[in-house]
Amino acid sequence: MSWHDIIREARKALNMSQSALAARVGVSQPLIARLEAGQIQSTEHLPKIVDALSLDHNLFPAEAFQRFHIEQVTRARPKRDLPEFAKDPAYWATAAGLIGEVPLYASAEGGDGALIIERDPIGTVRRPPELQGVKDGYAIYHVGESMVPEFEPGDTLYINPRLTALINTTCVFYNTSAEEPRAMVKRLKGETSDEWRVAQHNPPLTFSISKADWGIRHRVIARYMR
Repeated sequence: MSWHDIIREARKALNMSQSALAARVGVSQPLIARLEAGQIQSTEHLPKIVDALSLDHNLFPAEAFQRFHIEQVTRARPKRDLPEFAKDPAYWATAAGLIGEVPLYASAEGGDGALIIERDPIGTVRRPPELQGVKDGYAIYHVGESMVPEFEPGDTLYINPRLTALINTTCVFYNTSAEEPRAMVKRLKGETSDEWRVAQHNPPLTFSISKADWGIRHRVIARYMR
């Protein structure tokens, strides 16, 4: 978690809006938004922001304070206790989306072994051990029979979008050129500069899909059987 994330999560824990924090510090709301997004690497306003959120200056690197503040902050950082919520490592892990649950997306058959994925999650499911500590992990409620017996209709597939997809691993390929969110679950068999070589089980079939159309590839790392 970066120091920008610490500011954002501390503000949310206090139920304080970006506008309220900006008013308390004497800056604009867009500045707070840019800072929380990591677009600002140092600012003279950081000491006031840290104090407004009752955070410890020692949580922040010296270079985050603008140059003419570095010496002052380094020499005389105030000593204060962390807020209670900041003392629990599980809080930060949950806030960063690393433990707890993952979003679950529904799917429908889209023809030719493809799926249509709902744009918004239909709920959440318990995060499996394979996704503990993984940011942006998610799950898909699987339909269709093209990957039977590896995956049955009704299985829940768990996806790690940050894991490298290796040859002979099963992936979700997303169509980046279609208007609706289309995807397909296939086994990766190889690739060229322009195409993915993929395979399905039922019926057995190996074919190529264009990287220009199917530009996103996420690896399936676990399933929950129906």
